[in-house]
Amino acid sequence: MVDNLIMPETLSVGFKGGPTFSTDKVVSVNMQERRLQNLSIARHVYSFMLDNAAASVVTALRAFWFDRRGDFKAFLFKDWADYQCVGEQIGIGDGVQTTFQCIKTYTAGNNPYERIIRYLKAGTLVVYLNGVPKVLTTDYTVNSTGAITFVSAPAAGVIPSYDGQFYVPVRFEGDAFSTVLANQGLAAISVDGLQAVEVIP
Repeated sequence: MVDNLIMPETLSVGFKGGPTFSTDKVVSVNMQERRLQNLSIARHVYSFMLDNAAASVVTALRAFWFDRRGDFKAFLFKDWADYQCVGEQIGIGDGVQTTFQCIKTYTAGNNPYERIIRYLKAGTLVVYLNGVPKVLTTDYTVNSTGAITFVSAPAAGVIPSYDGQFYVPVRFEGDAFSTVLANQGLAAISVDGLQAVEVIP
């Protein structure tokens, strides 16, 4: 469960990371490799990487960690390397379907990957039909899990798309908050081994 608390952007900027898959690999005696895909959906993993961070940043991060009770409560996280969609197509009209889930498609070659986008940043969503912007509540609504519902079904062949920023639902990994102070009295502190991992609703 994610309760939609957003980590402050001043804290999330200190993390690095991104999507991960899981693949088992076995090499036979003739050096042929067999691969087994364990995950069909990428899971995002992040680590806090600011060495000698300002004491104020670490204090705020510690307070946020306490609020989440370590890895007990999930929250929303801004991945500064990948947090927005521009002109993202979410389907094609058929004159019947009214609801379309926000997605982001990563394409390079002939094996595109579709990522479901559930947590949109408030005030950033713009929805289009064939490139023409539509009006929230007048032309469409959007729910808390990124599903856009049009008042009237888009006609056959019409392309619904959107612009917007989004968050990743994550929790902390591990129930310890470890800090390192290089020298007594310094205003800079390092946080040791703090990670956040994506949770799938």
